[in-house]
Amino acid sequence: MSLKICRNLVALLAVLLSLASTSLAADKKQLAAALAAVDANLKTAAGKQYDELLGKEFPEKYLSSVRECKQSLPGGTSIDPFDMFLRLDADGKVQEVLVYPETPFANCVRAALMAGGFSHPPHGDYWINIHMQLKR
Repeated sequence: MSLKICRNLVALLAVLLSLASTSLAADKKQLAAALAAVDANLKTAAGKQYDELLGKEFPEKYLSSVRECKQSLPGGTSIDPFDMFLRLDADGKVQEVLVYPETPFANCVRAALMAGGFSHPPHGDYWINIHMQLKR
């Protein structure tokens, strides 16, 4: 599994969101706000350091949940890459999870993360992005 936060991907996602239909206006605004917050966080030294920590922490805490979600899918279901935007409180508890694009697999992983947490972020109301792409 490859997990990484990629600024180019964030820029690409922003372009895709700008092309999304107006029926997704509320989600589009939420995703755009999350993207802006993630980008701002990654521009700080503390944000970069926290991002590195999460790159190690996520697989340690959630790899088994990701595997369970994968195993719960009907045979032959493709698992496309997706992004998760997580809002953490000052203690690292997950407050909100947005996924793009939404798929059954992405929604399963989102549900697993909603009850979870991470190390204390640099501040409360802290947005992170986790790009999920399973290697075949």
